[in-house]
Amino acid sequence: MDALFTLTRPDENGPAVLWGGTCESGSLKYLTYELCLDAVPDDARGFVEISGSSTALALDVFGRKRGLPTVALTDASGRDHLMSRGFRGEARTITSLEEARELCLQYEQAGWFWPKQFTNVALVRCVELWGSHLLREVRENWPEIRYLVCGFGTGATVAGLHRVFAPLGYSVIGLQAREGDPVPGWRNYARQNLGDQDLFHRFQEEIPLSTASEAESSGAGALDSLLRYANVHAHPEQVLVISHDGRPRPGN
Repeated sequence: MDALFTLTRPDENGPAVLWGGTCESGSLKYLTYELCLDAVPDDARGFVEISGSSTALALDVFGRKRGLPTVALTDASGRDHLMSRGFRGEARTITSLEEARELCLQYEQAGWFWPKQFTNVALVRCVELWGSHLLREVRENWPEIRYLVCGFGTGATVAGLHRVFAPLGYSVIGLQAREGDPVPGWRNYARQNLGDQDLFHRFQEEIPLSTASEAESSGAGALDSLLRYANVHAHPEQVLVISHDGRPRPGN
């Protein structure tokens, strides 16, 4: 792959930002699934996943390229988020993770491809592949960066970046949603995990997770929550915010 990244520093002495919204599907998930979907059987009938955010949007783009439909299983807020971001597939509203997993199994048994983003550790390797390109960009052009922070959803991005950056002395942190204040695409690991089947289970002892404080979230979107977290760091100029779907504002 030949990943091209857009990094800027919106505010002098503030954190730098990797703008994932410039990717084709509008998020960094496009890079992850560009690699993951090599394993899709030729006779797949479509894509299905439990997602109300970036993963569903990426699968929608790849599905349309292949002439395949995409079904996203999500709650009402996730459905509304997808529609606001131009999702062209079918968004089915569910009320529990158990219901969503049962529906995904039914689709899978009918010949649909289910990436299983909450349990599929192969996704971490896909992040490592584009993460190695990001590491080269950071070392060559952003030598002051020592910390990376990204929203915690499945855990694949934070785990993949940790495996690439941590051996060279960087710290990688995942920012979780605060209870009662959801952020599209994020989860709180203590309250929303699949036990030892969870993708992040094997990484939980080595990768730190932080939780957005009320001041950092309070209804804010992912990018605002990440920027607020980074700006209270002792050295915000050393922090790189990984914005999955953010786009640089004019002048930034």
